Amino acid sequence: MKDTGTLISGIYYKIKLLVENNALLTKEIERFEHQNSELKNELEISNKKYTQIKEELDVMRITKTISLDDDKVNTKTIINELVREIDKSLNLLNK
Repeated sequence: MKDTGTLISGIYYKIKLLVENNALLTKEIERFEHQNSELKNELEISNKKYTQIKEELDVMRITKTISLDDDKVNTKTIINELVREIDKSLNLLNK
């Protein structure tokens, strides 16, 4: 049988390794949480840019449609659709 001191020394060594691994994993978790936070911010910025560009595109389409006098039915449809969207937004804000 091994000496008690040798067994205790082995246990101490393994505990030390576990503590070191725990510290490394904790730092890695913090790094991943920071990275996740940065990616969420980038996604939010990208979504805002997407929404802004989409709105600009809609305005350009409407402008183009309105400027074409031949397509009054399509223009009226687009305007009615926009009015419905505004009404929905107002209803959501009022809730």
